[in-house]
Amino acid sequence: AGFDVQPAAGVNLGATMFYNRLDDAIANVTIGNNLRQRDNVDAIIAKGVELTGEAQFGAVSVAGSYAFSHSKVRASGVASGLNGLTPAQSPRHAANATVRWTPSTGAVLSATARYVGAQFEDDLEANVLPSALTFEGFEQIPLTRQIALTGRVENMLNEAVVTRKVGTSIDLGTPRIFWIGLKFSAR
Repeated sequence: AGFDVQPAAGVNLGATMFYNRLDDAIANVTIGNNLRQRDNVDAIIAKGVELTGEAQFGAVSVAGSYAFSHSKVRASGVASGLNGLTPAQSPRHAANATVRWTPSTGAVLSATARYVGAQFEDDLEANVLPSALTFEGFEQIPLTRQIALTGRVENMLNEAVVTRKVGTSIDLGTPRIFWIGLKFSAR
């Protein structure tokens, strides 16, 4: 259930409340030290809220979203140890915000912040992936009517984003990356 409202010209707000039940979900189930198998659990129940907002002020726009999700596993049999636990890699909180400036036709500059809250790496809630905050940037500069120079930077501050953690062994996500290119359009 949700709604969208426009309280003023150029301003849009939205909210969605959700309740999802996925029966016979497939999960990684720990069956021994460093040993997991894919198995069915009775259900995964997710409930929460998503909030969105966007505002346009001439050449500047601001957009953002926030999601809160409270998920639980329902399990019996081989996977009964997971009953009532949070599904692996399901953060409770996630948010992003973007500021975009379009100073002239075809030109774009934007910056985005993304946040993902802490989450459990594994089904038994033994290992925690820490929260992460990353920043991205994008630019597009017209060179001609049909060609624009584009550039993008991901993970601008080179945040160490942990994507896997088992004991003291970790994997890190993508470090800072710069992209540059040309965009061609048939106008």
